[in-house]
Amino acid sequence: MFRQAAAYQYDSEHQPKAKSEMTEFELKQLFPKHVWKPGTLLMPVPVVLVSCGGGKSPYAPNIITVAWAGTICSDPAMLSISVRQERYSHEIICRTQEFVVNVPMASQAKITDWCGMKSGRDVDKFAETRLTPLPATQVKCPIIGDCPLNIECKVVKTIPLGTHDMFLAKIVAVQIADSLLDRRGKLDTEHADLLAYAHSEYHALGRKVGSFGFSVRKHR
Repeated sequence: MFRQAAAYQYDSEHQPKAKSEMTEFELKQLFPKHVWKPGTLLMPVPVVLVSCGGGKSPYAPNIITVAWAGTICSDPAMLSISVRQERYSHEIICRTQEFVVNVPMASQAKITDWCGMKSGRDVDKFAETRLTPLPATQVKCPIIGDCPLNIECKVVKTIPLGTHDMFLAKIVAVQIADSLLDRRGKLDTEHADLLAYAHSEYHALGRKVGSFGFSVRKHR
């Protein structure tokens, strides 16, 4: 039913041997592994541009690049971002309790990386990158108009973890560019040129290989 690694190897007489008949030693030979120390190797992950500040806050609009981000709840819709305590944006988010997750395209990889290398304490990232701040609908900080997907968030809890603090946030609005929609108004991510992050490297998302539930869907 499923295509995966070969379900057999050959014994000393070059006869195929099913995995179910193999010893643990033989299985380890079939799937050789290297044991590394614990590390942040979950990949790929989204890499996003988080905008914060602005509005009536004492902070100018700022952008930080975040790779530790993810969905954490469907109803209510929630996500999390993890930010180092020493980052300027950490101070802003702690003070304002809101931010926008802006999902960049692969063509914006260089800008995305740059925003993670510079501090908003020293530079105006919107001015330097020429990214476009636009009004959000439910939060006071701006969205990045150049990004095709903008997720407005309000912090509900902050969890200190170690090197990073995790901001758990409720999604209060989503803005989607026409480029992410097909002719029927349905989300079309295959041709969206979205960006991903894997072990310090940026990657463009490839072709679609399936959709939710396709493994059990009956063919007509």
